[in-house]
Amino acid sequence: RGEGWRGPTHLRTAMVDRKAGAKGKKAMVMQAILCVLCILIGAFYPTMVDWSKTAVERWAQSNGKSVEWQEARAYPFSPVSVVLIDDAFQLSIALCFVARKTGLRSLWSDKSLVLKMLPLGAIYAIGELLTLRSVQKGSGPVYVVIANMKLVVAALMSRAFFGRSVSMPWLHWFELVLISLAAAAYTLLEAGSLGTSWRWEGAWMALAKSSLVAFSSVFCEHTYKSNPFHLTLTLQAFWGLVTAVLLIAVSFSGLAFPSIAMELHDVDGGLSIFGGGSKHPLCASAAHAECELWLSRLRTIPEAGQYCNCLSARGWDTYTCFTVLADLSNAVSSALVFRQLSAVAKYVCRALSAVPMYVFYCVVGRIAFRFQTFAVVLYLCFQVSMYTKQRHKIAEVAAAKEEASWVKEYEAAAAHGSDKRHDGRVSPGHRAQRLESACPPCGSRGVPRWKACQGKPKGAQAKTGR
Repeated sequence: RGEGWRGPTHLRTAMVDRKAGAKGKKAMVMQAILCVLCILIGAFYPTMVDWSKTAVERWAQSNGKSVEWQEARAYPFSPVSVVLIDDAFQLSIALCFVARKTGLRSLWSDKSLVLKMLPLGAIYAIGELLTLRSVQKGSGPVYVVIANMKLVVAALMSRAFFGRSVSMPWLHWFELVLISLAAAAYTLLEAGSLGTSWRWEGAWMALAKSSLVAFSSVFCEHTYKSNPFHLTLTLQAFWGLVTAVLLIAVSFSGLAFPSIAMELHDVDGGLSIFGGGSKHPLCASAAHAECELWLSRLRTIPEAGQYCNCLSARGWDTYTCFTVLADLSNAVSSALVFRQLSAVAKYVCRALSAVPMYVFYCVVGRIAFRFQTFAVVLYLCFQVSMYTKQRHKIAEVAAAKEEASWVKEYEAAAAHGSDKRHDGRVSPGHRAQRLESACPPCGSRGVPRWKACQGKPKGAQAKTGR
């Protein structure tokens, strides 16, 4: 049919392109679904935690000139009790999964992994406690917005500890400054709208939680990626539970954290995990009535501060159980979703969770809608998305340059061997065969990590020289 006839080749190419296009569309749809799920996860957990503040805290606020009684929503439970029960649930589920998949002995087969996960489990438990304290003193939207500061803290830590090896263009540093300013602007607007009921402890604790997350991502992310997922998750829950128990033990010993021991007592003063709550007495108690009587008999206005704090209820309720389930689902679903999403999609989708959360709070009447505040939230989400995408693009370019350098080195070595193969040197063909045979199959036992072919086909190994 002539030299120009290549029908079968064109048909095969068209079929391959069609299949690739179908796979690409399916992958895009799946990524979009996972991103929506990630947004909902990022908004659901802090919202559920905020909704668990079913008790009312009352106190007498003095400014030095007058005294006014004020109220605010508060937890009826102790935050450390929620962390303790939640970590116990996570560990139980993870142990059942590990026992069914690889056996419980696999948890302790790698002693170095057990020790590596110790600080990560402690960071996870302390981070949970900081999250609860942040929402307790502030609100869910404030926590979500300030959580975006982990990008700024991670960049500063990388620059401080690794120097010029992780340096960024000045434009990216400028974007991080804009992210910080947007988070600060939202916090100040929220503080202005709440007035005297605003407490800065919530913002500082959210920033502390972001710093812990940034620290684990900068220094410990390779531990999660280079080890089996089910083992790292189980060991993290184990060490998190150990950390919570140690915090309680240290508090009861009187060495530190006395407020934790005070919160783990019920109304009658007995030790109780589910009946404990705030260290303040109940508003219907005799102790609070005595404090009110003392305050009413004062002849002068007391110094500026809070007096006669009390709580309307104490102990776990239905919303507390929902908080534990929300935290549990957040930990499991986040881990599963993030293993399927790229790093860029993970940060962008989590940043976007502030938008539906703010709208939801306005619809249900928890906060008043202000266009200026909403514009700050939208700008913060946009800035986080742009910064994350640009950083990912730079990483892809660096990886492509590294791959090109490997190819160039191998081609130069092959050309050098071709010129001298008649002098007893190895030809490029035999050199490629030796490279293929030198790279052992992935998963081989007794093979050092640096010799692993990392899942590449033999053709790619011979081409790149790795």
